[in-house]
Amino acid sequence: MTSKESTPADAGTYDPDNLSRVIILVNGTMDHGGPFWCYVAVKPSMLEKYHAAQAGRTLNLYDFDAYGEVIVSAEGTEPPDYVTQKVAEIYNCDLSTFFQPIDPLAEIDRRIEALKAKDEGGT
Repeated sequence: MTSKESTPADAGTYDPDNLSRVIILVNGTMDHGGPFWCYVAVKPSMLEKYHAAQAGRTLNLYDFDAYGEVIVSAEGTEPPDYVTQKVAEIYNCDLSTFFQPIDPLAEIDRRIEALKAKDEGGT
């Protein structure tokens, strides 16, 4: 999960889809039978639909715009450590939280509340 820690253009708007993405590592099988991995950035509002599409095996990474963005992908079973580190850096994530069980929507809400407090002059 990630949160862009900047003030939105309209300080009255704290839309999670404009401020955050849920970073997910997807594993699958390519058309030729080999494995692939892929980091995706899912819009918070689309997280349930993403999970339903993945569970229903209807997820199409070539047509992913409705869910968010495909960050990076390659053949193989797991991304190299340097790729995971770069994804964490780009999305301002704590690398130690990758692959840990968290409630991403609750974390996004917590970060938005912190952003609101900061915008209102709090700490």
